[in-house]
Amino acid sequence: MSVYNIPKTENVFKKIQDNSVDFVEFWFVNIFGELHSLSIPSYSLNEDHFKSGLQKLDASSIKGFKSVDDSDLLLMPDISTFRILPPYYDNGSRQNACVFADIYDKKDQTISRFSKDSRSILAKTRDELKKFGIDEARFGPEIEFFIFDSLKMIPSASNAISSSGTIGYSIKSMEAPWSQEDTSIDLKGGYYMAKPKDTMDIVRKDICDDLHQYFGIKVEAHHHEVATSGQCEINVQHNEMLAMADSVISIKNMVKVKAKQMGKVATFMPKPIYGDNASAMHTHHSFSSNNENLLYDPNDQVAALSQTARYYIGGILEHAEALCAISNPTTNSYKRLVPGFEAPVGICWGLSNRTAAIRIPKVFDDDKNKKRLEYRVPDATANIYLLEAALVLAGLDGIKRKLDPGSPVEESAYRMTSERRRNYNIRFLPSTLKEALDALKSDKKFLQDVFTDEFLDTYTAIKYDEYSLFAQSPTVWEVAMYSSL
Repeated sequence: MSVYNIPKTENVFKKIQDNSVDFVEFWFVNIFGELHSLSIPSYSLNEDHFKSGLQKLDASSIKGFKSVDDSDLLLMPDISTFRILPPYYDNGSRQNACVFADIYDKKDQTISRFSKDSRSILAKTRDELKKFGIDEARFGPEIEFFIFDSLKMIPSASNAISSSGTIGYSIKSMEAPWSQEDTSIDLKGGYYMAKPKDTMDIVRKDICDDLHQYFGIKVEAHHHEVATSGQCEINVQHNEMLAMADSVISIKNMVKVKAKQMGKVATFMPKPIYGDNASAMHTHHSFSSNNENLLYDPNDQVAALSQTARYYIGGILEHAEALCAISNPTTNSYKRLVPGFEAPVGICWGLSNRTAAIRIPKVFDDDKNKKRLEYRVPDATANIYLLEAALVLAGLDGIKRKLDPGSPVEESAYRMTSERRRNYNIRFLPSTLKEALDALKSDKKFLQDVFTDEFLDTYTAIKYDEYSLFAQSPTVWEVAMYSSL
């Protein structure tokens, strides 16, 4: 029996029994996409847990959810997401399963989806698609990350934030050029590196095998990425937007658990190494109706794109600055969005142009179902549910307002003169998290049919505080640069 067959409501307990499941973990994310889990022993589970939900969530203890004076929320398992977890999730001593849960609130005796539940926001976005005659949006992100032998703060994480003394961090990797190992890889020298220098090949293969066996996630390919020190990429086969968002959360969690089980540390932090390429989450995207790819038009001689697709691209480019607050939500994200490291800085689109914010990949066999756009701005610190929702809503706004994206840019946006950038009407992406938050604050109307003002205000307030803390913290670079002045 395959462990990733989606169980029906009536046989979930048979699934638990057949697989000798000891605990079921109920998974949900906070507003920033961080995974939370509640575990219940299988002997304590009953049908009511799956039919009526779990009344066990103190929302005041989840950052950004609710205040302490009104903190009760309901977890409602989405039975279609029930999965058996690999044995190393509990050191092989117990068998665990997981299931994603939707979050519900009760107001005036009415129970409805919680407005700050990320899955709820994405579900409402799917409803918005229907209003435009679009049956389905599909996503296929490229998930990049580092696996280090160790990552340690010096002297400690708390001192790095609030006190004096030596402040820094140490990365150990057999691939690092500073490791003096025969497996070392130079900065920017890791792309498609083979064994033995690719020391993460077997780890990635183990992860890919487990993603398919336990989660039913179809991996298209995996490889070493450009950076040194164990930069990895896993590409997954495109899927419907909610299923893909759940998959990304599962992948990130499995990568971290697997790395820890092997005595290593995985990070989705975009830019941990100065002078080297950073980790992104390039997001491939298409949409269809009646199984017809709505992006494709064979009569378009430039890019084989439909007019609807062009308006959709126009919407994403129109709101690109505001989108960064969701697609690149950390201060470290903006150390990636700089020239010279294969990351976009200009707000434009192109054909196979990796310096553009949106790229239309070449399709060599003219398969219309492969026609897609690739949004190259995001990184994997983004809440994938919010990212997919925001991209779709920006694109739909472009369709509604018939926003023309202009001509494709087929030269490096890094090297263009100011005059040529003006001719193409190319703006720059934000250079800091604060700039992105300011942009979202002034350009949030396109989100407001789905994201509530309360959600956006909470999200931006917490992120402004995060930026303020970063801006006030002296760094090693500043001490070295300015202490002698």
